[in-house]
Amino acid sequence: MNDWQVRDDATVIGHLHDLETRTLSVRASTANEEDRSVEAVLSTDSAVEVYDWRSGDTIDEVLLSDAVELPEQLPLLAAHSRWSLDDVLGSVRSLTTEESDGHYAIVGRLFFTSGDPDADRAWAKVSQGHLTDVSVGYRVQKSTEIEKGQSAVVGGREFTAANRRLRVVTEWVLREASLVPIGADRKAKTRADQPNNGGPTMRPELREYLETIGLRAEATDAEAWQFLAGLEGEQHERACEIMLEQQRGDAGNQGDDGHDEGDDDNGRSGDDVLAAERSRIARIQELARTDVPRDVVDQAIRDGWDESRASQAFLEAVRGQRMRQDSQPPGGHSRSSETRRTANSLAAGMLIGSGLDPVGVRMHDGRHARRADAITERDADFGDEYRQLSAIDLVRECVRLDTGRDISNPEEAIRAAVSGTSLSRVFTTNMYASLMAGWDETPDTTGWCQVEDAPNFLTQENVTLNAQAYPDRHPRGATAKHATAEDEYEQYKIYRFSKQFVADEQDIIDDRLGALTQMAREMGEAARRVRPDLVYAILLANAAMTDTGNLFNATATTTAGGHANYTTAVLGSAGLKAGITAMGKIRIGEKVLNIRPKFLIVPVDLQWTAKELLNSGELRDTTANTNFMTKNVLAGENLTLVVDDRVGAAGCSDPVSGTAYTGAATYWYLAANQRTVKVVYRRGTGRSPQMRSFNLTQGQWGVGWDISLDIGAKAIDWRGLHWSAGTG
Repeated sequence: MNDWQVRDDATVIGHLHDLETRTLSVRASTANEEDRSVEAVLSTDSAVEVYDWRSGDTIDEVLLSDAVELPEQLPLLAAHSRWSLDDVLGSVRSLTTEESDGHYAIVGRLFFTSGDPDADRAWAKVSQGHLTDVSVGYRVQKSTEIEKGQSAVVGGREFTAANRRLRVVTEWVLREASLVPIGADRKAKTRADQPNNGGPTMRPELREYLETIGLRAEATDAEAWQFLAGLEGEQHERACEIMLEQQRGDAGNQGDDGHDEGDDDNGRSGDDVLAAERSRIARIQELARTDVPRDVVDQAIRDGWDESRASQAFLEAVRGQRMRQDSQPPGGHSRSSETRRTANSLAAGMLIGSGLDPVGVRMHDGRHARRADAITERDADFGDEYRQLSAIDLVRECVRLDTGRDISNPEEAIRAAVSGTSLSRVFTTNMYASLMAGWDETPDTTGWCQVEDAPNFLTQENVTLNAQAYPDRHPRGATAKHATAEDEYEQYKIYRFSKQFVADEQDIIDDRLGALTQMAREMGEAARRVRPDLVYAILLANAAMTDTGNLFNATATTTAGGHANYTTAVLGSAGLKAGITAMGKIRIGEKVLNIRPKFLIVPVDLQWTAKELLNSGELRDTTANTNFMTKNVLAGENLTLVVDDRVGAAGCSDPVSGTAYTGAATYWYLAANQRTVKVVYRRGTGRSPQMRSFNLTQGQWGVGWDISLDIGAKAIDWRGLHWSAGTG
């Protein structure tokens, strides 16, 4: 890809080669002292690595420059902070789109406020070339998802997802532009329109380290500080060192007073400052021991408290704990136990008892699971002592968390816990973890399908433009003929699949937690099977498409509804070559498509035959001489083998209609990486089951859960599919 250039001095202002560290910059040479303005590149149409909060995956994202409506002006902020009028440094105006060597950029002019000390300092750093990076905050309205290794045409341009899923944003809204100390797209830290939710702003160096050990790229500063407070061991020590280094840098760069850059106001070297800070932290940690809450200790370290201030704060924190402990009735737990028992540690103990690793599991509050609430190593350590608790004992612990009371009567404890919040979080977290464990462990062989998201359950249309646009030879003085186009479309929609299960009072008293978590796991496994059932039922049903022809038929493509993508060849060297050849001959009118299959789909009965065809270096020629071997050119086709017995004799049922379809032990299919079957999920669901919890009422006691999966599938094009009955 090419670099964007400054229009007057040809200095490179942004590099598009490195997707991870792409930096979009201020054009310092365009600075105008008279109106305190400077030109800047705000966004380009190159792919950038970002964090997808819906799926938890790292993906590539392209912001189409022609897919945003440019406003009259944007606020110019300091590092995306937008919770005070003081955060506004000025505005961005004269927004336009520029083109260079086939790539596009959104360019604007930054205007800095006069008479504002913060804006004055920022302007000085920008105009002098010290501060160069700028970034935008935005919201995605519409996008197209392209799976890894697949291609799609979006907005008249072809995009290919290389090593990860690609999101092409086709409608987005610019919210603000910010000056930032580190590159605008560095691991997508500033490519999100997320609130800070108040609290101190975290320094970029510290945040960058936290992201390398698990902090979400789009987490707010408040969530980042919470993540920091949960660190243990080497990770916590490293974070402290980074904070010390920042304080050292702040102390060493307070002005030109004749000292070295690393000296503080007392003439100490930077190393001396760092040593003193390390000593301060060691004294604070020794002073805190194990009695002081961790968040108070972290605040003391983070805010630079001296030993005197820390001692007073620690004493007040310990007194507060003792007062809460003294207010409990006899039989309450010790303060040590009180600080260790949390909803997170109880959930961790229950997960450990079920054989699941709790670290990283997200706490579920009965409505959703937030990544910021992931169970930490510390929670798991504390939860280890709860791994053998019975169901009713867990209920009692939840009541203690909610009310501080000890209730011995099982029925009363259950009803008290159901009216609180801890039981829902502990139980639902475990049910959700078991559900997702079943989901993740169940194989899905439909990776060859196209996948996208749709906003709702309404009928959608997938349109294929069948254009007759091949240019004709143009005689001198003649008039060019009109191109003609004919739309082909297939309709599809999303359906909701759901189930519920309950744990009533008797289940909890009888300690049937194992059965409940197993039920959740089985529901996850069943939910995972919906997608392949939908897809393979489509292949077996072989229903008619909108062009009146069945998905698979042997009729010539020159005939209405003819697809010429069905044969009866046995799976072998000759039959497979014939199928590949047939796919390569498919055209749209006069347009040669050169479709190459990427997948060979077979039932279990044909898996060994298929493996020999795709992997053997040589094949035996049985037609002439049984001892004659020939080179297996099929191995060079790099077909991916997909084995799923749903296309075998047992067949499968369509989850939508309930209709059962049978296949055959001889069936085999070829599929390209596009123009096949599309799987559609409802946008915002993360392409996975959603779980809710509810309390049993009206003569029932206990808790329940329901799950839903919003998904649909449709054969959108026949050109990338080929079927052989294999009967010879």
